[in-house]
Amino acid sequence: MRLLMSVTSVFVLAVGAIGCSDSVGPGSIVGLWDENSSPAGNSLEILLALNGSAVSGQGSWCGEALGCGSTSTTGTAMGNKIHLVTTFDNGRVETFDGTLTSTNSLAGSVRDISDPQIELPHAQSFHRVANDPPRTQ
Repeated sequence: MRLLMSVTSVFVLAVGAIGCSDSVGPGSIVGLWDENSSPAGNSLEILLALNGSAVSGQGSWCGEALGCGSTSTTGTAMGNKIHLVTTFDNGRVETFDGTLTSTNSLAGSVRDISDPQIELPHAQSFHRVANDPPRTQ
C-alpha cells in the first residue's frame, strides 16, 4: 500500500511540475518586445498580440539622424516559429522569421523587403520587456 501511495505521490508531483513548466509556444509571443542589436541611436519596440495563430501589433522606431515614428506588425505564430511583417510609417517594410528560444527571447533574421538591394537578410533578436496585453488564443 505504501508503494502505491509513493508512486501516486510522485506521479501527482510530476504532473504538477509539467503543468507549471515555462513552455515556449505561440502564446509566448504576446507582450512588449525590444530589438537587441540595434546600432547606437536606433531602436525598435513592438507590442504584439495573438488571436489563434495570427499575430498583430503596434510599435515605435527611432533611427539615428532619421527621427522616430510608428510601426504596424502582422504575422503568424506556429509552435515556436514566428513570421512577422513590420511596416514603418516612413514606407520601409521588413520581414522577420525567427524562433522563440525562450518565453523572453526571440531570435532569427530580418530582411528589408521595401528595397532588398539596400539591406541583405541579417541576424536579429528581441527580448521581452513586458507581458501585456493579456493573452487571447
